[in-house]
Amino acid sequence: MRCVRGRLAGIAAVALLAAGCGGGGGGGTASSDNAAGIVPADAIAFVTVDTDFGSDQIKNAESVLNKFPIKQKLLAELRSSMSSQGVDANALTSSVGPELDLAVLSVNGKTNLVGFTKPKNEQAFDAQLDKGSSREVHTKIDGWTAFADTQAYLDAVKNRKANLSDDASYTAAAKTLPSSALATAYASPSGIQTAAAGSGAGSSTAASSALEALGSAKWFAGALTSSNGAFSFELHTKSSSTTSSGAASGPGLVDEIPSGSIVALSIVGGSGVVPANLKSQVSGLSSTLGIDLGGLLGAFDGPVIAYVRAGLPLPEVTIAAKPSNPARTTTAVGQLIAKLTQHQFKPVKAQVDGGTLEKLDLGVASIYYGDVNGQVVVTDSANALSELKGSAGKLTGDQVFKDAKSASGMPDTSQGFLFIDLKDALPAISGIAQLANQQIPPGVQKNLAPLRSLLVYGSQTSGVENGVFYLDTN
Repeated sequence: MRCVRGRLAGIAAVALLAAGCGGGGGGGTASSDNAAGIVPADAIAFVTVDTDFGSDQIKNAESVLNKFPIKQKLLAELRSSMSSQGVDANALTSSVGPELDLAVLSVNGKTNLVGFTKPKNEQAFDAQLDKGSSREVHTKIDGWTAFADTQAYLDAVKNRKANLSDDASYTAAAKTLPSSALATAYASPSGIQTAAAGSGAGSSTAASSALEALGSAKWFAGALTSSNGAFSFELHTKSSSTTSSGAASGPGLVDEIPSGSIVALSIVGGSGVVPANLKSQVSGLSSTLGIDLGGLLGAFDGPVIAYVRAGLPLPEVTIAAKPSNPARTTTAVGQLIAKLTQHQFKPVKAQVDGGTLEKLDLGVASIYYGDVNGQVVVTDSANALSELKGSAGKLTGDQVFKDAKSASGMPDTSQGFLFIDLKDALPAISGIAQLANQQIPPGVQKNLAPLRSLLVYGSQTSGVENGVFYLDTN
């Protein structure tokens, strides 16, 4: 299995990275069909990769990858690795079909990969499969070249009783994915259950909650796309529960995040954010630590925002929340700060622009916190309240954020988001590093320079949970 896994991964990786140097031949548009019509319906997972170097997706990826100096080095290392296995990367990428599909099958309790493609040059592609210390077995099935490291998995494809393309879970998942993508992936109910069972042993309380959510999913589907100088990865999942996931959706407090924030986090909050079993199990730990952890977790009963703005000598960091019990949350925040500062500083009331907050003077910086009209604020800036309540200069008006939101398709009523203005964040990080007599290596700076923004968000559509990871370049 190791050989076929490495070779399949090599084909896929070379296909994507080769876009950065013009590809390995071919042209036209990507294949509109895939091998789901011959993959067994009980497949654990199914992946498609665009290997048509003339497709719009590959061309868009090429324009992005060419901005990063490290691309050529990575491509050279990948080709060298394949060559050491006796595989000619050029011959492989020039002979592979316009699409490469991978299926994870279970035969007699053992899982393995099966690859599928319609080669542009069947003889040349087969020759590459026959190279190396361990040859793949391969055959033609309904116009596709199928290959694996043992015959049993090809027999499973030949003797399938039903096709994945006719499976209800797969067809529902496929409908959520874009029609054109660099790669797509699907995990079946059996695959999800296997992953959840395999990861469950020795899990912590928080991890157990995550695994419980994983095990309740009907399917997962994902897609990697590229357009207009950006990469986007989207993940969709359908829960087997007949009820809603409980995750709230709405604008939250995003309209209070000030302009110029280089990092911004918005969580809509609600009863589904923190698992009930986690809340019920923190009381004992709270007594041990001397911190009301339940009060801290209660902050997520309502909307929460956090943001970072560039500043000297330290950046401005602010957290604001509207919990169901602001007094309890404020007390818990005070306990946490006292614990972290080893009770060396005593808070005093301080009048700031917009209200009154507790202040701890740490010398090089100050921490302000308190409850202002039901909103709990923790910050290192005396101007935070005026920034939050001011009517002008908001993140929602910043061009970089607006562009990322529009291009990624983020709705106004998302479940929350994380935004990083990489264009401005990286210089700020460099400045902080210099204050600490450190320097970001020039090579790293050159490869970070093309980055413009990162936006990650969640939403729900027709009972399907969606997560999007969007990375833009300048």
